[in-house]
Amino acid sequence: MYFESERLVYERITKQHAQELKDCLCDPKVYENVDDGIAPTFDELLQSFASRELGSPEQREDETWVDYAVRIKESRVAIGRVEATIIESRAEVAYMLGVSYWRQGYGSESILWLQRFLQENYGVKEFWATVTPGNEASKRLLLKNNYVEILDEKIPRLTSYDPGDWVFFRSVEGSLDDT
Repeated sequence: MYFESERLVYERITKQHAQELKDCLCDPKVYENVDDGIAPTFDELLQSFASRELGSPEQREDETWVDYAVRIKESRVAIGRVEATIIESRAEVAYMLGVSYWRQGYGSESILWLQRFLQENYGVKEFWATVTPGNEASKRLLLKNNYVEILDEKIPRLTSYDPGDWVFFRSVEGSLDDT
């Protein structure tokens, strides 16, 4: 099963996507401003996708994991992934696209699709994102899509938050169609 937005198609992540996405998601350039700055090996990417295919582990049973591969509709080329960790009515969203697909609007299109999908299928009312300091491109993408930077200590438990990360928030007010 897959879903679509204007230019993109979204497929539930499986371990089979690792082979297709290895060139995009094992590229060290993608990780220059992400986490520890180290790209995964193909085996690490494969293991990550295999675990995401199974969903959240028992010790995180209060979470729902939503993970999708992103591909260009016209060419069917896989270009990255979007994901969310849902806790109660809030979701922590993330996205990762291959370098060749940056600055073409695919990140914005993917995050808007994911927000709509989470709102309609999981009743999500709040969207959160964390960004490693220095990742100005991700910061601009989030601000462009109506997220606001949170500068105080009123941050809920976020699974990807590390002290010092930039934190962004977007609330659902009515419909996401207004964005």
